[in-house]
Amino acid sequence: MTFSRRDREPAGRLIADRYRLVERVGAGGEGVVWRALDERTGRTVAAKQAKMSATGAGRKLRREARLAASVDHPNVVVYHEIVSDHDELWLIQEYVPSRTLAAVLTERPLPEAEVAEIGVRLASALAAVHERKILHRDLKPGNVLIGEDGRVKLTDFGISRSVAADETLTDAALYAGTPGYLAPEVARGDPPTEASDVFSLGATLYAALEGSPMFAGETPLARVRRAADGDIPMSRAAGELAAPLARMLDPDPALRPSAAEAAAALAACPGKVAPARRGRRHRFRRPIGVAAGIAAVAAGMLSAGTPATPAPFDARALDPCRLTDTAALRSYGRTELEPDYGNFNRCDVLLHRGDGTFTDVKVELKSHPGNPPDGELKRVGAFDVVGGPLQDDKCARLILVPEGYLVAVTASDDPGAPVDLCAIADVATDSATKALSRDGNPLRKGKFPARSLAEVDACALLDPAAPEVPGPPQPYFGRWSCNFEGPAVRVRVIFDRGHPLDDEDGAYSTEAGREIRTAADDYGPGTCRSTIAYRPYTDIDNIPMLESVLIVVNGDPPSARLCGPATILAGEVARRLP
Repeated sequence: MTFSRRDREPAGRLIADRYRLVERVGAGGEGVVWRALDERTGRTVAAKQAKMSATGAGRKLRREARLAASVDHPNVVVYHEIVSDHDELWLIQEYVPSRTLAAVLTERPLPEAEVAEIGVRLASALAAVHERKILHRDLKPGNVLIGEDGRVKLTDFGISRSVAADETLTDAALYAGTPGYLAPEVARGDPPTEASDVFSLGATLYAALEGSPMFAGETPLARVRRAADGDIPMSRAAGELAAPLARMLDPDPALRPSAAEAAAALAACPGKVAPARRGRRHRFRRPIGVAAGIAAVAAGMLSAGTPATPAPFDARALDPCRLTDTAALRSYGRTELEPDYGNFNRCDVLLHRGDGTFTDVKVELKSHPGNPPDGELKRVGAFDVVGGPLQDDKCARLILVPEGYLVAVTASDDPGAPVDLCAIADVATDSATKALSRDGNPLRKGKFPARSLAEVDACALLDPAAPEVPGPPQPYFGRWSCNFEGPAVRVRVIFDRGHPLDDEDGAYSTEAGREIRTAADDYGPGTCRSTIAYRPYTDIDNIPMLESVLIVVNGDPPSARLCGPATILAGEVARRLP
């Protein structure tokens, strides 16, 4: 394919009256990939270009878009639409600031634990692809994106095939795939299958461990011949991954695991990073004072009791993760974005220090209290920011957004941690203000999952006339939390995302078929908390998680006497949940 001057230097060009090209970021399959700005929504997208005049390129691009768009999985790049502009087709997809795994491997092989993590996510993504009756057919390091925030994304469905549609490609090569990652049966000319994709996944993990593909140094034809003969080497660096890797690379496709089985086997390997880091993130046990629920930056500045006020924006359309910049925080440790923990107005960046500990940088969207918050006021970019000193191993900042809401940025860690939490909070705040200046309101890219609590009104789950409800509802941001307050008692309904419930979460009961756990003083002194299990899900690390509703009753001690009302209210909420 050849490109005109316009192709080589189109920065600033507007595609389909909507997408403004910013910079060329790579090339893949049949097209060039650009970072672009969607001028209608303000979001950054990737735009993949193909000449309609190029043989088969337009047809391949349309097929890639149709197949990839049918897969909904956090480890598969999101495909938005196909647009045409003059003699070109453009595939608009999710933009992931990243490098390919192939680029990463030019610098070094990866340690066993990191390869296991990548493998779990890719296998989970591949299982979702296979569930849609699609074969990827070219899984290799060049088609795996490693995001700056640690995300892993499977991309490039350019030669994928729908088994359900029984697609055939008249312009297909003798075999589909890349030498060094071909399954033996495909190298021999047999049709690819789901088992062939699993082999390619195993070959990708082999390359990640060794730093180079199988049969490195040989010609492409020699690699194909070695694969066809079933001459499959094993990685010397596999360690605990040796057993699952051997199954994925078995020359006999009938003996290979499914993608879902491979994900489970990799997740069970000792030394996996994600379960270790998750062990420190407790669902509750949050102090009730300055840091409860919202990030207060100094005594008296803004408490969890501050109710929401009407605002001229759609709170549920905003995404706090779009205000984070993991690259800006890298000097403080390995960064990891955690978009699905806590309430829906929250996004976290974890800064791993390498010893199993981490700093948590939390970004939350809050309704404005109506009065200016107390604290030290300064100007950061185009925004007023209220700050304060380190307090209770937390340092927080409040960004005052003119549209009528606040962005709370909080850096927290264990007591005595060797980090400057206020410096970290300042860096994260600077990134958030730059994102707000550049993109405006941080609009959410996609819809919430089906049946998610994100679509439920927390204030509608309790009857204000019930004797246990002490006052009228006061909604918080997005109506994902609600406060009912009286002279002596306060009741809060709070949506949460965290680990599945167990005995550590309190006494067990059920109502309307839903599990409930109740514990006194779990949400701070003078509280009783009941948790209603709602929707199980898996997070971006493929770890089982749970959406739940918290009922927190505050009052005078002894706290145990508050658990009766908490249990009654939890039962009412369980019956009202959709």
